[in-house]
Amino acid sequence: MTVYVETDFLLALAKDSDWLQGSAEEALDEYEVETSAFSYLELVLAGERYEFDYVPLVANLLELVPVRDEEEKQVVLKAVNYYDEGMMPFDAFHAATAETRGMDVLSSVQDYEAIEVERVSLEPSDEE
Repeated sequence: MTVYVETDFLLALAKDSDWLQGSAEEALDEYEVETSAFSYLELVLAGERYEFDYVPLVANLLELVPVRDEEEKQVVLKAVNYYDEGMMPFDAFHAATAETRGMDVLSSVQDYEAIEVERVSLEPSDEE
């Protein structure tokens, strides 16, 4: 049986010790597990409290707790790299989604200009 897991499951596996860690490890043996990019985004946001080395952590977790398909996996991996390079978590996931889908981003966020994603300016032009 495949079950959807959320962020508390990922945190239980990621942290050195967690009261749910044993249950999470048992569940890995008992079920096929799957999650979404949202759970990985929440894991990144929770990182304010924990000192995770996100790039290897997420790569390893994706092997244990996959997302729906290869495209979503690429979004997560790219987003974590962007976050590791200094982007804000939500911007990193938006950038990774746009890049994976081969799209430009319509935004006022300047950080997109430093990565592989083309930014279409949302700011009003001087002509208006």
